[in-house]
Amino acid sequence: MPSRRRGWTPALLAAAVVVAGVGAGRAQAQEFHLYLLCRGDVLVQGKSRAAHVDLALRDNNMTALIQRSNVLPVGERMRYDASPALYSMVAKAPAPGGVVFHDWLRSEILVWSPTLQQLHTVRLSVDRQTAELEGEMLDGRGELMGRLRMRCTPKTNDDIATPKF
Repeated sequence: MPSRRRGWTPALLAAAVVVAGVGAGRAQAQEFHLYLLCRGDVLVQGKSRAAHVDLALRDNNMTALIQRSNVLPVGERMRYDASPALYSMVAKAPAPGGVVFHDWLRSEILVWSPTLQQLHTVRLSVDRQTAELEGEMLDGRGELMGRLRMRCTPKTNDDIATPKF
């Protein structure tokens, strides 16, 4: 008896599209697993100012995204390392001449402390037990320019506010 070869029927094709769409939606919703909403102070040249940094962390490729901040360039992605005690990451200042650089240059923190225009690198660590963020702001020579001290509130996909639009 010869075997009958079957092709994709319209119903089978529609079912495959629906299953693929459901899987893609779930993958996008789980892009980041942890959100850190951090508030505290930045200390530069003996002066202190309120600061905030909202980070989104993704485990599968160890990426951290700066979602909101008045200290760091928003939208920048960085690699993070997770130890049993800390999440640690390094953020680089945007390259001069780009759109991100010009937007960041006009931020309230750089207007408050123009010396931070020389900022090159920010090293951050977040304690995984206490949710305290500590950071060092360095110039191009590796000299300390300022410090960040913040308290973070951890959130997950289940308890963070969804975008309104």
